[in-house]
Amino acid sequence: MYQKSSLLYLLIASLLIFNSSSFAQSKLTKPERKALKKEIVAYKKNPELYKAKKDKNEKKISDLETELESIRTQLSAEWNKVDSLKNAISENEQTISEFEKSAVDCGKIPHEGTVYSVQIGNFNKLDLRSTFSTGKGLRTENYTGGNAYLIGNFNTPEEASKFSNDVKKLGITNAFVTQYIDGVRILTFDALKDN
Repeated sequence: MYQKSSLLYLLIASLLIFNSSSFAQSKLTKPERKALKKEIVAYKKNPELYKAKKDKNEKKISDLETELESIRTQLSAEWNKVDSLKNAISENEQTISEFEKSAVDCGKIPHEGTVYSVQIGNFNKLDLRSTFSTGKGLRTENYTGGNAYLIGNFNTPEEASKFSNDVKKLGITNAFVTQYIDGVRILTFDALKDN
């Protein structure tokens, strides 16, 4: 019996505290006040009902707090992904910048260093210079009275020979490797003999 009355006083005290804080925030209308008084009377008659409702609300609050913590964790993980993607973008931009700095225009012979090209033909009656002038890695040059068509600027004769063999597989059987030193074609170079 003593427990019921102390629980009842606790209920009334909490309702009064709740009611006074609510009252400070907004005034109750007459129907709201009447409904609240009716609810208090019901809780006085049946404190177990109050406890059940209180427990239910506490569980709901606990569940919502757990859900909120889960959402915070997920949000943190998503922000970590965003940071990771930003870092990847930055690294990719740096890599692109490095590639742009080191890019070689395959349509022109570098004026410094040694490069190797694959000549795919030398034709007197075929002129495709306007086609290759768009910088697609192909170039033309006047060679022994004809138009020589060349592809690429390779750093080693082995790379150029491999590409020349690939071009031959396409049916251009007279393709061969040429050498340029400081922008000048070396006519005596023979990739098969010099390797």
